[in-house]
Amino acid sequence: MKIHSALFLVPLFSLLLSGGVSQAAQPAAAVAAATRLAELEDREAIRLLIRDYGRLLDERRFDDFGRLFAPDGEYVSAGTTTRGPVGIADSLRRIMAGNPLGLAEPNFHVLFNERIELQGEHAAATSQSFFVAPGADGAPRLIMMASYEDSFVRTPQGWRYARRVVHGNMSLRAPPKAQ
Repeated sequence: MKIHSALFLVPLFSLLLSGGVSQAAQPAAAVAAATRLAELEDREAIRLLIRDYGRLLDERRFDDFGRLFAPDGEYVSAGTTTRGPVGIADSLRRIMAGNPLGLAEPNFHVLFNERIELQGEHAAATSQSFFVAPGADGAPRLIMMASYEDSFVRTPQGWRYARRVVHGNMSLRAPPKAQ
């Protein structure tokens, strides 16, 4: 029995000394690292998409804003669903040009609290925003707070909104008029 045990240990020690075990583990570690890197890149791309939502609206770049959505993407706000990049761009262009609250410019979105869950070629996220405009004294004034429920899809052009649902968490109000 001792001879058989010794014969078994010789190849095992040889394998350990040659680095065979660590070399075998390297491909698995490389795959795991590549998977983690791909997930981080996907999350960052989605995070940028969420931020571009506010930035492009604030810059009044409505056509670029519409292209944040997949061809069959949906934008849901105030009980209205708008579909497709062109329809979404046109809808936001009309709303912002109408300026129903009479807000002074510049006004802008502050986006925060993103939570992103990857699901293969799809993803889901929640986030929040403040909408800020100058008050009568010119100081920044919080106009609205919103939360978002998002669905994303990976397209040949990168991640795009499949659906964005906007929930107003505070009633809209215009800043007080200057005296």
